Amino acid sequence: DLAPRLPQERSSCSLSATSCSSANMAAISMSGLSASALSARANMGKVSSLSGPSPKAIAARTPVHCMAAAQIAVKTSDGGDKGSASLDLKEAGKNSAGIVHKAVVTMQQNARRGTASTLTRSEVRGGGRKPMKQKGTGNARLGTRSTPLKPGGGVVFGPKPKDWTISMNKKERRLAMGCALQSAASSMVVVEDSVSDKFSEPKTKAMCSVLGGLGVEAGVENAVMLVTEVTKNMQLAGRNVPGLKVCTLPNLTIYDVLRADKLVVSESALANLNTVYGA
Repeated sequence: DLAPRLPQERSSCSLSATSCSSANMAAISMSGLSASALSARANMGKVSSLSGPSPKAIAARTPVHCMAAAQIAVKTSDGGDKGSASLDLKEAGKNSAGIVHKAVVTMQQNARRGTASTLTRSEVRGGGRKPMKQKGTGNARLGTRSTPLKPGGGVVFGPKPKDWTISMNKKERRLAMGCALQSAASSMVVVEDSVSDKFSEPKTKAMCSVLGGLGVEAGVENAVMLVTEVTKNMQLAGRNVPGLKVCTLPNLTIYDVLRADKLVVSESALANLNTVYGA
């Protein structure tokens, strides 16, 4: 029960035994305060012994919860059924609402170079001589050619080089990635580790054949192939497939997960996901 356990107001200085324990009765008698004064202080959160924790305090201690583990189909390198595997990653609770959005904003903002720069009127070359006399020409008064009112002049409040870097805690980054991967479990397929043997030659046709057997439309859907080791032939075979990224876990970004229509994960890479981002 989260409702504050407060004594009812009484007109006299004593409280009945049914509303307070003997310990509280002793504290009240020693304090010399009236019941109404104690009630007012309890409403202000001053009498901690007579009131329970507030709902806000309870919510602040709500831990990160875990959703039920997702069962993902495991296929052979030829596309045959092999069984199923479990993906059980840590999910964000009420305290961490918006953690995935924060991670995406952090990644995109840190990718900004911040090199945009313009010249103010004091930095524009020239402009020292008055271009025309003050009166008699019929034109507006003009004291310099570097004025922001003329083409080729300075820029008012234009951009200057700036460091856009923002930071995010390591636990927050891992929690955001875990949430994104767990939510993408429905579009994930696990393939056996021997899939790398399919790329004996660096052929794009071999990559498209493997993806097609796993239910991925190569060149149409955005896909991520997550493996523990990217061989040279695998890299060359996948670089010409539009929308495909072949990478290992350290090179996987949260934007890749959110952008992908399908995620192809090797068995060993799935084990690494459960180890790093597991509940």
